Amino acid sequence: MQPWITQSPAYLERWIDEQEIDRSAVARVIEGLDIAVRDEVGRHTTGGQQPNLYIPGLSAAPWWENDRFPWTANLEAATPDIVAEFEALGGLRGRRTLSSNPTELADEGRWSAHYLYYTAKAYPRNIKACPKTVAALASIPGALGCGMTYFSVLDPHTHIAAHTGFTNAHLRCHLGLVTPEGPSIRVGDESRQWERGRTFVFDDSFEHEVWNDTGSGRAVLLFDLWHPDLSEVEVRAITYLMEVSRKLIYRSFWSKEFVSA
Repeated sequence: MQPWITQSPAYLERWIDEQEIDRSAVARVIEGLDIAVRDEVGRHTTGGQQPNLYIPGLSAAPWWENDRFPWTANLEAATPDIVAEFEALGGLRGRRTLSSNPTELADEGRWSAHYLYYTAKAYPRNIKACPKTVAALASIPGALGCGMTYFSVLDPHTHIAAHTGFTNAHLRCHLGLVTPEGPSIRVGDESRQWERGRTFVFDDSFEHEVWNDTGSGRAVLLFDLWHPDLSEVEVRAITYLMEVSRKLIYRSFWSKEFVSA
């Protein structure tokens, strides 16, 4: 369990009072925090789903069909503009804006990212450089800042170890940009390959793993979106909890730095 989770229920209770929220409207979020604090997520999930923050009552499936998301057609149509902005940032080999091994999960090779958002924190320089990408994402609930949004670059002969995402309140979408034949992603028990200009949506709170055993790089536009079962007030509550988590994590980091100095 991440330490900030134990402090979050008190923050959420204050927020509910300050915002004059009907507690029943955010009952699932309250219950989800309680499950996390008791470290009982595993008792509520099946099939390899293991987020840190689990919101009960949300539809759960490793892969989601695109017909649930009418925005996929417009996003796919914007692929040429998105690829052009990706290349302008440096593409597969750019060094100025690439961050290596974003979550230290690449146990072979190199995984890198051109960030637009990282845990909802904006990267203004990259955002400014990608106006057409931002415009294509603007109508997608949460794509601009509910979690992660970045160009994901997988070097040749790279493996990203099996892992699970932070919360089931998000789903994740990939849009294929540079897609040699061969690289693949497994979510749950099913593996798929990317295609240029095609999207797929999955729930990254299920175990997933990525391979690129080829001699060519692979790139996708990766972004999180809000789970479609969430209400507007639940989204507000979870957004607030994300802000709390950043504050508490940074506070913990700096307290350790000062103590050790």
